[in-house]
Amino acid sequence: MRIGKDGAVPPDNPFAGRAGALPEIWSYGHRNAQGATLAPDGTLWMHEHGPQGGDEINLPRPDANHGWPEITYGENYGGGKIGAGLTRKDGMAQPLHYWVPSIAPSGMAFLTSARYGPAWRGNLFVGSLKFGYLDRIELEQPFAGKVVREHKLLAEAGERIRDVRQGPDGLLYVLTDSTDGKLIRLQPAPGAR
Repeated sequence: MRIGKDGAVPPDNPFAGRAGALPEIWSYGHRNAQGATLAPDGTLWMHEHGPQGGDEINLPRPDANHGWPEITYGENYGGGKIGAGLTRKDGMAQPLHYWVPSIAPSGMAFLTSARYGPAWRGNLFVGSLKFGYLDRIELEQPFAGKVVREHKLLAEAGERIRDVRQGPDGLLYVLTDSTDGKLIRLQPAPGAR
């Protein structure tokens, strides 16, 4: 859904004025959106829980059909195909990235600061509820492009990662949701600048 700050529907929404459609719709075919962030260029990035496997990172575009439930990289809980078992179909957007098995993604944020050195700047960070780690995702180009590599951070903490944010100090802050939930500040390695 896309609305203005005043709650009104922007006139350039793809379904504005289209009979039989809600004018607020921006894109569709999503399943269980869990995290969203804006890239520095203003582009919306979001991720979704798949069924059993098939969690996705998507870049919602106007009038884009992201395929659910027609296409998915997941399967029914307990096994078996969803629908025809397709992962691609003409006219449906592919995810930027997907996870099999499912990591149960939670919060996500881009790192724009240089506090951790150039290797981390422009990376996307996504929490994993299921496996309890922070996924540092390197992209082909900072804040854009395809996923090149993933790094599992904080796995030794044994905590479900609920959210991640870059603070005003340029450091990353991670929130866990265990019984004794924690707020973790990631410290840069010495000499990371």
